Amino acid sequence: SSFADNVPSKFWLKNDHPVHISCGGEHSAVITGNGKLLMFGSNSWGQLGLGLKPTATKPTSVKALKSEKVKFAACGRDHTIICTWRGSVYAAGSNHEGQLGLGHCNDTTSFHPLHPFCDHAPIKMLSAGCNTSAALTEDGRLFMWGDNSVGQIGLGEEGFAPEPREVNVGQLVSWVSCGYHHSAFVTVDGDLYTFGESGNGRLGLYPEQLANHRVPQRVQGIVGRVTQVSCGGEHTVALTEEDVYTFGRGQYGQLGLGTFLFEADLPKPVEHFRNGNISHIICGESHTRKMNHFDLIIHAMCVVISMYSVYLGFPCLEHPNI
Repeated sequence: SSFADNVPSKFWLKNDHPVHISCGGEHSAVITGNGKLLMFGSNSWGQLGLGLKPTATKPTSVKALKSEKVKFAACGRDHTIICTWRGSVYAAGSNHEGQLGLGHCNDTTSFHPLHPFCDHAPIKMLSAGCNTSAALTEDGRLFMWGDNSVGQIGLGEEGFAPEPREVNVGQLVSWVSCGYHHSAFVTVDGDLYTFGESGNGRLGLYPEQLANHRVPQRVQGIVGRVTQVSCGGEHTVALTEEDVYTFGRGQYGQLGLGTFLFEADLPKPVEHFRNGNISHIICGESHTRKMNHFDLIIHAMCVVISMYSVYLGFPCLEHPNI
């Protein structure tokens, strides 16, 4: 069957279950409990890793990775990166800014392995943006690659990086997120750093910091330790142990700060979620979702439902918490 436009659809996995989901510009990835990688959506740049097949209207197993058990996947606008339980990282899709990390800028329609870059340290999480990619290791090292035209991988004046490069601010990193043209990470000490395109306040930095937006800058004005960050198209959301902070563009209500606040240059707490026991935050291009502990029970369902508005950019009017 085909997925209906802008209508949540369901599919079943025989003798398996979904454990991880990622959504890109026009494609999605599902990892199952048995380590299978299922891809569906547009394959115009080879981002599904299924060869020259133009599109996949239902979840399709990537048979080329049959011998591997997939651990994580991250879908960018037109590319996908995955890592396996063996510690290997693979990439497929658009590569004109080196976002696949393969050492060149040629697109690929199948998953190709990256050269080892983290001394065999286990990968903790992956993230993918418009033309950027990031990998965070369990020992707190952050590697980024791809487009750096506005500093979105934190490498100063370099235009791009076709292979993983370590981003170092003198602290270990615990979380990373790639947005459309900006990125952010959280250190183990609870500090939040942002970098890249600075328009609409998406970096949450003071004016005197913006001159150095091409390298990571610490975001000030957040009370408490930051535990997570998520970057959307032109906005950013940070989670502390007690509050949710948002900043950047809010034209579609994605900041959760009310109807008439269209932009926030500095972090602002979302009053609705003060001491709200929020456990996870996710940004689409122009919308945001927060989840509490109860929501985690239906996490897979929530993300599948949300994936359609990630691309369309519609705010959810019936459920203002999304």
